[in-house]
Amino acid sequence: HPHEPDAQISKMKDGSTHLAHKQEHGVDMDTGAILGVTLHGGAKHDTKSLDETIVEVEDNLAEVHEKVDEETANKVSKRIQEAVLDKGYHSNEVLVALEESEIRAYVAEPDRGRRNWKNKHAERDAVYRNRRRMKGRRGKDLMRKRGELIERPFAHMHETGRMRRTQSAPSRQHPQAPADPRRGCQPVPADADPRRSRDATKPPGSP
Repeated sequence: HPHEPDAQISKMKDGSTHLAHKQEHGVDMDTGAILGVTLHGGAKHDTKSLDETIVEVEDNLAEVHEKVDEETANKVSKRIQEAVLDKGYHSNEVLVALEESEIRAYVAEPDRGRRNWKNKHAERDAVYRNRRRMKGRRGKDLMRKRGELIERPFAHMHETGRMRRTQSAPSRQHPQAPADPRRGCQPVPADADPRRSRDATKPPGSP
């Protein structure tokens, strides 16, 4: 695309394809603070983009230590200690690389059936250690917390919280909620019931 030269054709979750970018957020699991954001072409796989995000996060942590006072610096880790990732990041190479970087991995594992580990002892051990951690209480707690914290920045980024309260049909605009020309849609108050608006337009006797 002439206006988006770094966009790549990517398959969406609904099966359609679009020119897209891929964002990765590094988020602190204790506070929800965004520690780093990287942007990639939409066709780049998660397993190939993780390294760049880890470097970005650790560079930002190092910068924080340089700029804050000693008391604050003591409260901030100098490096990533644990990585909590969804199944899109699960691969032999990622798990081995995280162990080599001394980062404890909690990566959701997709169902790949029985695997052949011939001449792949390091990869096998890394996968099995991650699997044991994921089955433990801490692994389950971290994955649940990931759903609460890690997905939230994406919701804010794409304004999905706002879009849940909008309607595209002008006839359903609430009389006290003016149209927002920037979005091309009509805001509806949080307490408005869309089903009432739809039923109100039906002629008497309609099912």
